[in-house]
Amino acid sequence: MSQYIQDTLRNNLRSIVSSCTVPQQKAIHEIVRGLFLKQTPILRHLAQDASITVKKQAEKYGRHLEQSALKKPVDAHALRRVKKEMTEDTIIAYDLTDIAKEYAQSMEKLSRVFDGSKRESVSGYTLHGVGVHDMLLKFEVHDGEMHTLNHIRRKIVEELSLAFEKQGIWVFDRGNDHKSLFVELRHELQVRFVARLKENRHVVVKETGEKCAVKNLAPGKYEVYLMNRYNTHVDTRYLYTLIISKHLEDKEPIRLLSSLPKDAYTEQEFVTIYLERWGVESSFRRAKQKFQLERIRVLSYQKFVNLVALVQFAVNVSRIMFLALQKTTTTLMVGVILLYKRFTKLKNLTFNTDSFISYLGHQLTPLVRRKAPPQQLSFFSWRHMGKLGPF
Repeated sequence: MSQYIQDTLRNNLRSIVSSCTVPQQKAIHEIVRGLFLKQTPILRHLAQDASITVKKQAEKYGRHLEQSALKKPVDAHALRRVKKEMTEDTIIAYDLTDIAKEYAQSMEKLSRVFDGSKRESVSGYTLHGVGVHDMLLKFEVHDGEMHTLNHIRRKIVEELSLAFEKQGIWVFDRGNDHKSLFVELRHELQVRFVARLKENRHVVVKETGEKCAVKNLAPGKYEVYLMNRYNTHVDTRYLYTLIISKHLEDKEPIRLLSSLPKDAYTEQEFVTIYLERWGVESSFRRAKQKFQLERIRVLSYQKFVNLVALVQFAVNVSRIMFLALQKTTTTLMVGVILLYKRFTKLKNLTFNTDSFISYLGHQLTPLVRRKAPPQQLSFFSWRHMGKLGPF
């Protein structure tokens, strides 16, 4: 069974490392295997060769990560998987996450990020994430020295919307509540979207002409216009759908703005479309908790980007194998799933992708190095061989 898992990893890695040199390919294979075995991105912990010191293996991994470019092939691998399943109503979730490196000082291109767990600003990195069907299409480390967050967000949306031929519905959290983004999405990029609004967003209701903040509107569906930057004039060029829904009794109403027509979906369907974005949040959590993403310890920005890309790949491959187990009925796959169910029962785990990642680490074995064959025995003594001299 472990051979099937190893072969699946190897087959998926081929497209990622096809442009790398042979030493780089071997190092990347070892790193990915180590990510599943140790479930940590610390290079010294990924060492698997007992005949070489841990320090030398970590130096080898770091050297090859510095010389490789893995982000684009990892993104392309995920895109190929998702394009086959894209439909007109597929949800494409965009969100930002962060990697807090509070005590790091020498890492390249550190910036200030908001650590949600501590509710304070710390040193770290911001990541752009895009998810479809729990697959991470993008997990891009933001380079604040070169571009703004808005610039990279537009580039990602433009690139993927072209790849999907305008199919799908983009979903944004309220951290992306910005009038220029809504105009950009609808007019320039011509994509369909649903975005959550902050309570102080001002709109003009088409039916009554009333200007008000969305927090003052009763639950329901409205056709609205947005105000200009300073809320002094109405932008009547674009009509939007506003949904205000009290989907949870003890919570504030959810306020959504969409480029979709008012009658395209019911109020509950609009809310469901937005809530499906939690798939990308689950992928973020998986990368941070199951592979301990925030424990990366490399000084070079290029190494950091490549390690994040390999964690993205590991999350995606886990999801691919987990879905394949549930869809295939071959004898081999049935055997794998029976062992997995036994593993979850023994470990008291739930049948999901997170426990499957733990199972993969349990099934994979460290690399076994092939020993060099012994020297061929000679029919002559060493004295006779000395007299014969070199051949």
